[in-house]
Amino acid sequence: MTIYFEKWLEKEYTCGECAWHGIARDTGRGRMYREMFLELCCPECSGFLDLIIFPPEKGCGASREELTEEQLKALEEREEQEKVYREKCLCSVDQLPELEGDVLRLVWDQEGAETRIQVGETVIWSEPVKYEAFDRYEQVALLLKEKYGSRVKDLAPTDRSKLFLYGDYAPALDYLKKVRKELFGVESEI
Repeated sequence: MTIYFEKWLEKEYTCGECAWHGIARDTGRGRMYREMFLELCCPECSGFLDLIIFPPEKGCGASREELTEEQLKALEEREEQEKVYREKCLCSVDQLPELEGDVLRLVWDQEGAETRIQVGETVIWSEPVKYEAFDRYEQVALLLKEKYGSRVKDLAPTDRSKLFLYGDYAPALDYLKKVRKELFGVESEI
């Protein structure tokens, strides 16, 4: 996943399927999803390359001036819900505990309305479940790598977490395979 930045069209890519190499400007475009995610595909074989995440102010949605009063109120409610959600989320390595061991195989699990990060049976972090949390998975994985370094060998999703992790977005499967391979070296079926 690439968080939008001004020169994202110049980012380099190499296709894992056919070895095509080039920049984002030359990639194939998949679909724009919920006006927030843009799929990038290999122009040669159509293999998945990346997902560009656009912040709300850079997305393709209508500006506030174009919204009706009812739409504006709904938008403000969603923004407030998102703010409350983010306040409960992992955002710093300082929130994570120290862990013993040279090899850490972590698990992304779900218990009720909580996403849990576990090592063995020990929960090291929990936060509210998010539907289609594949982008959140990568954010958390990056913080885990920052905190624990090369000792983290995986962040494996459990079967019961997969519905909310993937949601209705079919490319989420390929996206998470790519993230696990890049961050942990894991070849997974997900």
